[in-house]
Amino acid sequence: MEASPLSLDLLLEISARCDPATVARCGVTCKLLRRHVTDPAFLRRVRAVSFSNRFLVVLLYHRIYISDRDGNRITRRQPLFAAPKSSPSSAAIVARLSAELAGPSDADPVASRGGLLLLRSGRRHPTSLHVYDPVAGRRSHVLPRREVAGHLHVLMPESDDKGGGGGVPAFKVLVADRGLRTQTYSSRAGAWGPVVTGTTAAHVPWNYEQVQPSQVMLGGVAHWLYRQGLTGRLYSVLALDIGTGQAAWIEVPEDCHRRRREAIAGEAPRELLLASSAGGELALLVWERPLAVCMWTRTMASSSAGRSWARRVVIDRTAILRSVQPACNPLACQRVELLWFAEGSGTVVFHLNAAGTALLNPHTLEVRHIQRSGLEPFEFSPFCVYDLDLASLLPSR
Repeated sequence: MEASPLSLDLLLEISARCDPATVARCGVTCKLLRRHVTDPAFLRRVRAVSFSNRFLVVLLYHRIYISDRDGNRITRRQPLFAAPKSSPSSAAIVARLSAELAGPSDADPVASRGGLLLLRSGRRHPTSLHVYDPVAGRRSHVLPRREVAGHLHVLMPESDDKGGGGGVPAFKVLVADRGLRTQTYSSRAGAWGPVVTGTTAAHVPWNYEQVQPSQVMLGGVAHWLYRQGLTGRLYSVLALDIGTGQAAWIEVPEDCHRRRREAIAGEAPRELLLASSAGGELALLVWERPLAVCMWTRTMASSSAGRSWARRVVIDRTAILRSVQPACNPLACQRVELLWFAEGSGTVVFHLNAAGTALLNPHTLEVRHIQRSGLEPFEFSPFCVYDLDLASLLPSR
C-alpha cells in the first residue's frame, strides 16, 4: 500500500524545526516549498526555534604590539572558527569569512550583534568607529565626532531592512563614558544624538575594572561585570537602560564570592562571567570549588522580596575533560578561565589550563575543544566573539 504524501502544513512545520542547511535544501526541491520557506513569516519562525547547532562562532583577536630582534611590530592572531557540526554548507561560509577577516586591518572588534561587527580604530580618544557586515564585506563609517568617550559600546541592529549606508542593515550604536553619559548614533538619521546624562548618581568608580567587554542585553538594559577595587575580591554588575540612560549597580551575592575559586596571584581573575539563562534572566557563570562551573540566576522571588539569586551546577571538570585533549596529564587541568558569553548562540568561551580554548553551551552541556594550548605570544590577547546565525543567510522574498 502506497503511503499518502505529507501535507504542506506538516512539511513546513518539520522544516521550521530543521537547521538552516536543511531548510535551504527544502527550498530547492520544488517551487511550492521554495515560495513558502522564503516567506519572511516562515523565516521568523525558523529563527525563533532554539537550535544550538545553527550558529557559526568566530573569535576575532585584537592587534598586539610585540618587541623582538626585528624591533617593535604590530601583529594579530588569525580568527578562530567553530562551525556547526551538522551543517556541511557552513564550510563555504567559513572560507569566505576567513578571506574577508584575515586581511590587514587597523581596527579592533569591540562588539557584535545580529551579524554585524563594531570596529574601533585608534588607541586614544577620539577613536573612529565602523560598523561592518563580514558576510557582505561592506563597512559603514560611523561619524567619529562625538562628545562621549567610548568606555562602553553597544551595537544594536534595528531590523532586517537595509538602511545603514553601504548596504549594511540599519543599526544604532551607543557609547558611554565612565561617568555613564551616553550618546547614540542612528544609521537612519546618519548622525549622533544628544548626550544623555541619567538622573541617578551612578558612575563607574576609578578603581572598578571591567572583567570582560562582553555584555548581556535583557529587555533594553545592557549589563557588564566589574571587579571592585585593586584587590579584585568583590564583583558588581552594571545595568544601563539603553533608552533612558539610567544606570544602577547590582551586587553579586556574598555566597558566590565564598564559593568561587581564587585567581592565581599576579593574573587577571576570570572566574566569573556574566551571561543569561535559558529563560532570559540575568545570570553569572562561576568557576567554583571543587572544580565545577555553576550558574547563579537572578530571579524574581516575590513581589515583596524583590529579586534573589538561585544557584545550580552546570558542568564539572570531569565532564569537561571528556571533550578536550589536554597537552599533559589531565590532573594539571585545574583552572578554568571564563572569557566571553556570546548572546546569540548562548556560547561560553573558556580556557582550560594545559588544554586550550573550548566552547561550552550551558544549556545542552556540549563542550567543543577548538584550540590547543600553544606558546604564541598573543595566545591570551583580547578578542571579540562574532556569532553568526546561519538562518539569517536564508534568502527571503
